[in-house]
Amino acid sequence: MVLVGLKGYRGYPGGFRAYRKAFPTVELSWWHRAADPKTIARLRALAPPGFRFSVFGHKHLTFRPSGEERRVLRRFLRRFRAFGEKRGAVRLLVPEVDLEAFGAWLDLLEEVEGELGRLPIAFQAPEALRGPIRKRGYALVNEEGGPFLYLLDPERVPEEGEGFAYFTNPPPGPTLIAEVDPD
Repeated sequence: MVLVGLKGYRGYPGGFRAYRKAFPTVELSWWHRAADPKTIARLRALAPPGFRFSVFGHKHLTFRPSGEERRVLRRFLRRFRAFGEKRGAVRLLVPEVDLEAFGAWLDLLEEVEGELGRLPIAFQAPEALRGPIRKRGYALVNEEGGPFLYLLDPERVPEEGEGFAYFTNPPPGPTLIAEVDPD
């Protein structure tokens, strides 16, 4: 099943308390910085059973392997793991980077995931980098056909597959929005 939500809940009438009753998932922007542990704990406590938090980030990732990159990536993914059973997925926006350096960065990612545990990660990447991403078993944003989907503003939500669809604005029609038990 593909869970449908919005890219963020800020500006939603009634805030997160109303949002969580209308949608089963949300994509939080961690582009500038990851949320602090208190914020994660508060959101997690407010979310009903079955709710999922996905995150988009992080501008401080260079997608080139280094000790500093390892530290930033580990901290980012540890914070995401703090959502526990309410974790959704991570979306990473990759700029144009050297293919060889990116391959070494994917090695670094796999090392960090070896320490922390594998996570559902979807990449938004230039065409030249998509092959190595697919070979490593990671999802690509807006690419259907894999076991895991991460869709942004799709024209339609697939009836088959598992994953997430996030919209900039509420999707048309009530059929795309799953019922969520607020308790």
